[in-house]
Amino acid sequence: MANTIQLKRRVSGIAGAPAALKSGELAHNEVDDTLYVGKGDDGSGNATTILPLGGRGAFVDLGNTQTVAGAKTFSVVPKSSQDASAATDLVRKSQFDAGLADKAGASHGHAIADVSGLQTALDGKSDNAHGHAIADVTGLQTALNGKAPLASPALSGAPTAPTPTSGTNTTQIATTAFVQSALSGLGAGDMLKATYDSDADGKVDAAEAADSVPWAGITGKPSSFSPSAHSHAIAQVTGLQGALDAKAPLASPAMTGTPTAPTATNGTSTTQVATTAFVSAAIGALIDAAPGAMDTLNELAAALGDDPNFATTVTNALADKLAKASNLADVPNKATARSNLGLGSIATQAASNVSITGGSISGIALDGGTF
Repeated sequence: MANTIQLKRRVSGIAGAPAALKSGELAHNEVDDTLYVGKGDDGSGNATTILPLGGRGAFVDLGNTQTVAGAKTFSVVPKSSQDASAATDLVRKSQFDAGLADKAGASHGHAIADVSGLQTALDGKSDNAHGHAIADVTGLQTALNGKAPLASPALSGAPTAPTPTSGTNTTQIATTAFVQSALSGLGAGDMLKATYDSDADGKVDAAEAADSVPWAGITGKPSSFSPSAHSHAIAQVTGLQGALDAKAPLASPAMTGTPTAPTATNGTSTTQVATTAFVSAAIGALIDAAPGAMDTLNELAAALGDDPNFATTVTNALADKLAKASNLADVPNKATARSNLGLGSIATQAASNVSITGGSISGIALDGGTF
């Protein structure tokens, strides 16, 4: 595995140089893609100046697209051969002025003759004021023939008109709705046989309807009718004796089949009927849902090795073990333990003062941290 050396770095946040660096220390800011170096020494190893050393954020990138801000002054004037040619090229002022030299001003005029074909196009147009006969307009005469004249129109089909307000008495056209409304306002008047006895049987139609009113159509009738007081023997009620014979008596019932009852709450100790569910729950509570291999006293004894002093045996065995809370501080011979683990003298050195003499180091990572 190759060794890894990481510079001091900033991956997000503020662009710019770190606030402080050691003399000669490097730091890379990924926010502005700039590499900074500490320059100078204040006598304590700290840099007196922090300079941008490289990166797109501080120098012109020759190989990639880049936005360059601020006004730029060239020490050498661009050559004439550098005139812009592509659509996205920069245009020099001299090239721009030369291009405008033969162009017309923003405000200027043209005679009709200066515009090719304009006069010919105008000659083919008609005057603003002109007229047309009905025959000159396609379909106009046919459309007019389909309209009714204002004087004595001969309407056909089912012509409609707005219904006048009730009581109107003018030359306005009356619709069938207006007529029916006027008739309904005349009142009942005399009983016309044709109106009230439509089947000519000498009986008013409304009376005939009353003869055939269903029970549900009668209003004002009582909602219920109280029966008179009376009694019946069991034999007079169809099927009652058979239904009673199928019921169990309250005293010493001899039930058959699979009778059920409400399951009592766990721990109940009364004369309440105990269901199979109550018994199973009581047994389960006794063995506390032990697995099948340990739900009897004999199986529990076998699991304890038939040792009546099992607790003492386990306590004595644990006494020879290292204490978890001691974090190996209770190891009897630490030097022997390190040797058994393959640890050399580096295992006893402080993290802030490690000394390595000879040999090689592979697969390490040196991290400069962040700023």
